[in-house]
Amino acid sequence: MAAASPTILLVDDDEPTRRILRRWLTHLGVRAHVVEAPDGQQALALVEAHCHSPEHSLGLLVILDLNMPIMDGLEFLEHHVQLPPGCRAGTAVIVLSGGMPDAVYHVRVRALATDIQLKPLDIHGLAALVRQHLPTALPS
Repeated sequence: MAAASPTILLVDDDEPTRRILRRWLTHLGVRAHVVEAPDGQQALALVEAHCHSPEHSLGLLVILDLNMPIMDGLEFLEHHVQLPPGCRAGTAVIVLSGGMPDAVYHVRVRALATDIQLKPLDIHGLAALVRQHLPTALPS
């Protein structure tokens, strides 16, 4: 039986981006359960399921794209903050953005997300995010 570990959720409609992020996490030796979602709707379902899992207390790092079909990143954030506080506890939502369409949009995202990182994210930036938000997932 595998030991319990924190979870990293990669949310992006661009499969090659998710594949690169997953590859970098593997290269960094990250000890976490990595799951993927191509849109905010599927991501929200995964977050809700995570809330009821034994790994919930170990933390969840969500790396979220903003521009996606079905449910975009801002809609995901708006739904995420409506989850029970116990479900949101231990969860960091990092938005990856190539830029915000306007200042009002930026303020809304900033208010709902843990942090915003500008694209492109590189392996060193990804390592820094994991180190800051899921330090137990990195090898000593």
